[in-house]
Amino acid sequence: MIIFIFVKISIALNPLATKIKICLVTVTLSDGGAERVAAELSKYFYAQGYEVHHVVFSGKIVYEHAGNVLHLETLKDVKNSLWSRYKRFTVLASYLKKQKFNFIIDFRTKEFYWQEFILHRFVYKNYIQTIHSYHLSSYFPSSKIAAKLLYPKQTRFITVAHEIEKLLRQDYTIDKVTTIYNPLHVENIFLKSQEPIENKGLFILAVGSMHENIKQFDVLIKAYAASVLPKNNVKLCLLGEGKLKTTFQELVQKLGLTDKISFEGHITNPFAYYAKALFTVSTSKYEGLPMSILESLACGTPVISYNYLSGPSEIIHNFENGLLVKNQDTQALVQALNTLFEDKTLYLHCKSNAKLSVRKFDTTEIGKQWEHLFRKS
Repeated sequence: MIIFIFVKISIALNPLATKIKICLVTVTLSDGGAERVAAELSKYFYAQGYEVHHVVFSGKIVYEHAGNVLHLETLKDVKNSLWSRYKRFTVLASYLKKQKFNFIIDFRTKEFYWQEFILHRFVYKNYIQTIHSYHLSSYFPSSKIAAKLLYPKQTRFITVAHEIEKLLRQDYTIDKVTTIYNPLHVENIFLKSQEPIENKGLFILAVGSMHENIKQFDVLIKAYAASVLPKNNVKLCLLGEGKLKTTFQELVQKLGLTDKISFEGHITNPFAYYAKALFTVSTSKYEGLPMSILESLACGTPVISYNYLSGPSEIIHNFENGLLVKNQDTQALVQALNTLFEDKTLYLHCKSNAKLSVRKFDTTEIGKQWEHLFRKS
């Protein structure tokens, strides 16, 4: 049985919006930054009077969202047989044909080329692909010819950082590309950040998936161990789950820091942790627009981050709301950890600027940019 969910939200009448139907396509609505962005945008669009639909390919539906939901997971059998795949495809194609959406906005990466080729060429109309990572191979095949075949000429691309837009134009000579940042409901985040957590004393924070080592928590653990923080009884708190968690725990044990580094797992409300941390640290290999940095600042907590190729330099103003560290320079990272802890004047200055520095990412501001895009298209 296909599950349709409709969430009622008060509608602010918008003459333009009443004529527009929008479909947001995600892998899940329960895991990942891109999926959270889709959920947040759905609430904004719905509140403006747009007709909003979600197509969710798999997984659970957990994130608060607005609109109708077509959950294709409910058509999948235990073995994910060819028959169930075909059934999901025909249901999706029929649904999109019937609804005649003005815009289909896709938040998914592209894993199966031929499946995506068929969807793009024969199913999707009025299509917008969002790019949430500097790692373009998550969205494009290595062959430039195959990439042009995958995405029809009329496809519009939305990147979440200017560095990604620059790379996309350079590597794939794509012109129909615009940067629109990820939205943050700043006030809502701040309210959730006021919820209490178990007293952990002084701690710094890192947040992200442990399924792959993109976040490089091992790098952070070693830098923390080499800093002045452990001897000053400042702990390191890690939020997230994944297959590498055991490896990271073994590293902590080897360094003799089991009493200083805690693994909190998946936390429903990470904002409460952001707010209580001294500062947040990002040591990723690459990102798109790192939500952990934005969310930390929205909670009034400064950030230390490697200046990897996409994201940090568009959010962090060095020595104003945090510290930018030379990309992948471990010694510089250790020094930054020491500096932001020991220089109290600098720390308080960065903390006082944190929340105000992310106002331009607020959902209302970002939503208006999407509406401007709709009017132009």
